[in-house]
Amino acid sequence: MPVTSSNPSLYDGFALYGSGVTLVTVRDDDVDQFFIAASVLTASVEPFSLAVAVGQHRIGLPAIMRGVPWAVSVLAVEHLPLVERLTGPTTRDERLAALIAAGAETSPEGPLWLPDALVSLWCRFSSVTPVHHQSLIVGDVTRGSVHREGLPLMRWNRQFTTACDAPSEVALHVG
Repeated sequence: MPVTSSNPSLYDGFALYGSGVTLVTVRDDDVDQFFIAASVLTASVEPFSLAVAVGQHRIGLPAIMRGVPWAVSVLAVEHLPLVERLTGPTTRDERLAALIAAGAETSPEGPLWLPDALVSLWCRFSSVTPVHHQSLIVGDVTRGSVHREGLPLMRWNRQFTTACDAPSEVALHVG
């Protein structure tokens, strides 16, 4: 029998696995669709591909799976107010307005992107693997742009934070 997230110790354990925070965008039928994703990883380096865990009912997923270009912007600590707006109890129109106010622009490929993100990557659908109520989407990177250095925004212990904000009493023991 699989272990579920209802097991508090397992849920707490997974919360301590830090991950970078990204904005995933796709433009479908002239409608901008977007969501925050913290489960993004390098799937391949030859060719360069990335994988994103996406809820199976997430807006934008059908367009991505049809091959519509999509973008991933790696967010910096300065994007925390934007992330809070995009993940808070707001309407889609309020979230889009917040994204535009934060400087999002339409890329030549179609989807919105953040020019002040740490890195932006444009992708095309390669494959999907259903995993329970999620889909693991793999995209081949068609273009990338490194914009600047900075501190990445992290998802850790069910909060948005930075690696610098980790509790100082946590010590690494190598034995």
